[in-house]
Amino acid sequence: MTGEKYKTRDFGNIFRDIYLKKQRSRQQIASELGISLPTVTNNLDLLAKSGLVYKSGVCQSTGGRKAYTYQCVPDARFAIGIDITKRHLSLVLINMHLDIISQKRIRCVFSDSGEYFESVKAEIEEILNANKIDRRKLLGVGISMPVIIDRDQKSISYATVINLSGDIYQRMSAYIKYPFLLFNDANSAGLAESWISDSGESMTYLFLGNSVGGARIADGQIITGENWRAGEFGHMCIIPEGEQCYCGQKGCLDAYCSATVLSDFTNENLDIFFEELKKGNNPGYRRIFDHYLDHLAIAVKNLRMCYDSDIVLGGAVGAYLADYIDEFRRKVESLNPFEQGGDYIRVCHYRKEAAAVGAAIYFINEFIESL
Repeated sequence: MTGEKYKTRDFGNIFRDIYLKKQRSRQQIASELGISLPTVTNNLDLLAKSGLVYKSGVCQSTGGRKAYTYQCVPDARFAIGIDITKRHLSLVLINMHLDIISQKRIRCVFSDSGEYFESVKAEIEEILNANKIDRRKLLGVGISMPVIIDRDQKSISYATVINLSGDIYQRMSAYIKYPFLLFNDANSAGLAESWISDSGESMTYLFLGNSVGGARIADGQIITGENWRAGEFGHMCIIPEGEQCYCGQKGCLDAYCSATVLSDFTNENLDIFFEELKKGNNPGYRRIFDHYLDHLAIAVKNLRMCYDSDIVLGGAVGAYLADYIDEFRRKVESLNPFEQGGDYIRVCHYRKEAAAVGAAIYFINEFIESL
């Protein structure tokens, strides 16, 4: 375990350099960070004793002594991500490399009750026990929900998709004995996408779940806005006086592009909708999907006009759009007055449980930055 006495600036900087570059030698670290080889060696020894790095191999030799390479120990720490939706509960266990060690998704109707929280507690313990996780290595539990979270990440400022009380954090604290925080589901999914893509470029993430949301990411950070409501793309008006949205307004993107717009035709099963769509036997499904893409194209065009960044299609529907991305790009291209092509539009990397993964990533990132 990492002792407080080890926490020097060089200790943390060296660990972060190895973590970000995946594999580094003493010489590479010294050159990159501008510190002496003896200092690098001393801190590498401390990091190894702390269980955070290990010697992973040797660099190709050009004569002289072989230079060892170092990597981060993937199982040095763990985090759990939980995604709570109206009808499902998903859990993921990830390690320092953001590998999903274990995941589980169960049909479980949300209830703001002790019985529900007790079931969440039981699922957390089950996933830890099943994977023989040392609790001292668990950094925390991130819980994503389709709600707007206040700056303290413990208070709810807006919740309509699921009904819950403002003091849910305090009441859940009686059941969850590990550090935990609350997250907006779309922000969490966007954070996961940003980390896995590792491009360093800004991007706009459009979350197409049972509710529509999103996130703006720059320099690896979520842009939350002054009131932590940035990225609420689902409530852009795309059709004035159009369909009723659950927020009470008309014409919102959510009313046209939530996953339920498609899954309502197949008893809430999105897999079946896209299976039938691919078979091509039901022209009604094709018409529904065409209308869906038409409305989505308006939103994506507007987001491109606003932010001039790559746009990632994620969430439940985004996971299915790879087969239709060229068709969709052409729709957006026809609306864009400034550029040809649509290579800036792409489908998410995380096709499943992105929100849960993003909520867990928060704790991994906090640990890395705290060293």
